[in-house]
Amino acid sequence: MKKLLAITFLLISNLGFSQLKAVIIDSETKEKVPYVNIWIENENVGTTSNEKGEFELEIDNSKIILFSAIGFETKKISSDSIKRLLELKPVITKLDEVIIKSKKLTQGLIIGEFEKSKINYYFGCGIKPWITARYFNFNREYDKTPFLKKIRLLTKSDVKDSKFNIRLYSVNENGEPENYIYDKNIIGIAKKGKKITEIDISGLNIQFPENGFFIAIEWLIIENNKYEYKYTMEGSRKKFQGVSYEPGIGTVPAETDENSWIFNQGKWRKVWKNIGTSKKYDEKYSLMAIELTLTN
Repeated sequence: MKKLLAITFLLISNLGFSQLKAVIIDSETKEKVPYVNIWIENENVGTTSNEKGEFELEIDNSKIILFSAIGFETKKISSDSIKRLLELKPVITKLDEVIIKSKKLTQGLIIGEFEKSKINYYFGCGIKPWITARYFNFNREYDKTPFLKKIRLLTKSDVKDSKFNIRLYSVNENGEPENYIYDKNIIGIAKKGKKITEIDISGLNIQFPENGFFIAIEWLIIENNKYEYKYTMEGSRKKFQGVSYEPGIGTVPAETDENSWIFNQGKWRKVWKNIGTSKKYDEKYSLMAIELTLTN
């Protein structure tokens, strides 16, 4: 009788859960869309589509699911409406009028310099996707070197060649990241260990916007980035299984949250203040350690 009750309870406890599976495609070209970040609206639950546009997400009951991908309109849809294929509509990017200039690559300017040896605090990702962004303000001295050439940041990865995505956003009237200034994925690859990771964007011919812009790092919940580890809770000898998705992104302490934003649960918000951390970072705000090289 006890065995029957246990089996009955197990069946009942799983009735509310279902596995949501689909392939995400471009509504116009019908090509598969990789690296789409997927959230349950207003919940800290989500995943990322893989290189083939496939995703799986366990949900309980009907939910509103949010899909976000560079170059596509953000989509909200009821989980009950998702079938084998899910289509995303390409976004029409409206660019401001610019004067085309030829690059000379004879001058360079670095902003946001950091020292690798002095960084010991990182943004990391558990099992849920999120994005963190750093704002770069425009300065008239950048007129001499207006093109974005290279992004340099500190990564710490426990797996080999973990991948992350870079999004470049303009700033809206509320100071938040909003529209893309480049509408394709920029994939960075972090080698195993604590490394300086550089991404060459000189071929994109992007000029520094006069309203400033955001460099955002997007974590990808894909198998290649998965790191499993064991840990113990304080006061217990029992070992638990932990999972994270690499890499970690180095941060520097900042006095205000003015230039740091986080996107999760489908919304942008300011970064939180660090409490109870090392003396250098305690009562400070974490700002991604990003160096940006400009050229003419």
